Order: sequence, then C-alpha cells, then structure tokens
Amino acid sequence: MAEQTKLNVSEPVEAVETYEFDPIQGYPMLNWKGKRPFRSTQYYPAQLKETYGEEVEDWTNKIYWGDNLQVMSHLLKTYRGKIDLIYIDPPFDSKADYKKRIALKGKKVENDRTAFEEKQYTDIWTNDEYLQFMYERLILMKELLADNGSIYLHCDPTMGHYLRVLMDEVFGEDKFRNEIAWCYKSMSQATQWFPRKHDVLLFYTKSDRWTFNADDVRVPFSKESLGRHGSSWRSGNEEERAAIHARGKVVEDWWDMPMLNSMSEERLGYPTQKPIVLLERIIKASSNPGDLVFDCFMGSGTTQAVAVKLGRRFIGADINLGAVETTTKRLTHLSAEIRESDTYRLSSGGGG
Repeated sequence: MAEQTKLNVSEPVEAVETYEFDPIQGYPMLNWKGKRPFRSTQYYPAQLKETYGEEVEDWTNKIYWGDNLQVMSHLLKTYRGKIDLIYIDPPFDSKADYKKRIALKGKKVENDRTAFEEKQYTDIWTNDEYLQFMYERLILMKELLADNGSIYLHCDPTMGHYLRVLMDEVFGEDKFRNEIAWCYKSMSQATQWFPRKHDVLLFYTKSDRWTFNADDVRVPFSKESLGRHGSSWRSGNEEERAAIHARGKVVEDWWDMPMLNSMSEERLGYPTQKPIVLLERIIKASSNPGDLVFDCFMGSGTTQAVAVKLGRRFIGADINLGAVETTTKRLTHLSAEIRESDTYRLSSGGGG
C-alpha cells in the first residue's frame, strides 16, 4: 500500500496544484477530471453554534454550523486522532432539492396558502465535483479518527460504487470490514427494473484493531434455526450451545429495518432523517460508553440523539442552519425526557 503523507494544518493555506497520477500496482485509486491532492489545510476558526448538556470531566458536547471541511480543519488542532466513531450520511447526488414544509399560522401569503416549502439543501452535482468534495472530507476524517476508530459511510446505489473505491484509496482496501445493506419497504412505481429498496453502509477502520461489540448487536434466531438446533441445545451439547448464543446471533450484513414515513412518530420534518434503530446498531457495535462520536453531515441529529441516550460524547456539524436548529430542538426535548425519567425513577424508589 502507498505511504500516505500526514495532513498539515497551516495558517495560510498552501497553494496546491493538480498533478498527474502515477498509479501504484495493486493500490486502488479513483481518477476524475480535476482531481487535486489534499495535503494541507488552513486552520479556520469554525463557528461553534451550540453546546449540549452539562460539562463532565472538562467535556461538553458540541454542534458546529458551517462547511464541514472548515469545521474539520478547525477540529484537527485539538481532536486529531481522538474520535472513536464517525458516521456520515453525505449527499447522494440524488439530483433533487430537499425541502421542508413550513406551516404559517395566522399569516397570509400572496398565493393564499397556509404553508410553504423551505429548501433544506440541494443534492445536484457534477460527478467530478462530487468526488473531489468527498475525497477532501474523507482525508480529514481519517486524520480525526483514533487509531482504533471506525467509520461508517451511508450511501445508496447512485454513488456507492465510486465511494467504496474512494474509501479504499483513503483508508486502504485492507481496512474494509463490511458493505452493509439496509433494506426497507415502501411503495414503488418501478416497472422497468427491480425496485431499489436498500441503502449501503460502508464500514472501514483506521487500523487493524478496532471496537466491535458483537454481543450488543445480537438479534433473535429465527424459528427455523431454533428448530434445526433445538434438540441439541436442550440435550446440553456444548458445541451447539456455542453456536446458539442465548442472546441470539450477531446480525448479518443486511439489516431489515423500516424507513421513516410520514406517519412515523420519530418524524421531525427533516427530509433525509434516518431511523433511531439504524444509528443505535452502529453506535452500540462500534463504540463504548464515553467514546467520542462525530457526524459532520448532521441533518436532523439522529446520531447526536442516539449518542446521548447511549452515554457517548458527540461533536456534530452541518452547513445547513435548519439542521442545527432541528438538532438543537431535538436534543432539548430529549434532555427534558431524560430529566423527567430520572425524576420518576427516583420518586418511585428506583436505583442506578
């Protein structure tokens, strides 16, 4: 594998020119028009928009508002090699404008409607722009990731094949752990191909040692599996007991989880919101209580909310102010729920 130069943080940014690639045999590289190396970055005083929760051992959870390239350049000075888990749900190049429907109470607008659509962000790119955009950000994420850290990149079939090659190039093909299919059901009008009903999670690690809590992501065995092994289990066959763990099996690399629809109680009105159960599985599997979780395409704040529930620290960032506002409101409500739950537990004599 090619030796990778450590990214430098400098006060004035160094001028870097496009160079011709000289591929190394056996080392995967993705090329595109205008590909530029990213070997140094300028330190930016990123805008810390919100902090969440009480300070614990000199730590307060943080939310930044701004371009995540600038936010990560800012974070490098303090958090290089200190983030335990990164989850990102970046733009998919879906060729769509994502909008949020806003109600207007007691107000009248020119078209006499009581609601309008606020654009959250545009997901329309040229292929070359998109790949350069992701390339630069993945390099910074690798710098921020701890030596035993993991990263999950959420994508779909639109760009997933390019992003896997890009992840191989940045993190190393030997650091690939899983390509996970998140499968879901919804209405489809497709008649000329099979309905596209899965997203992809690309799971890579920084090194050859990483956190993976297998027992925290077990699921029940199917009735068919229990039927095949049930007699051996009851008879005390130790080999079979090892095969049939009392807490179920470690979930495979395809996850059958419903996506959020308009009737979901979790729905916050953010167009790309992901379900809590999806982030719970990732955070439980690849981090421990007290670990630092980072999501710089924060969206509705599902990563941050789940991190709080599971006792992890977090840093979040998003260029969209609407995402920051949605996340902040969500965390405020979550904090109130936690306080109410704690109060009830104490008043009813519950412990710990």
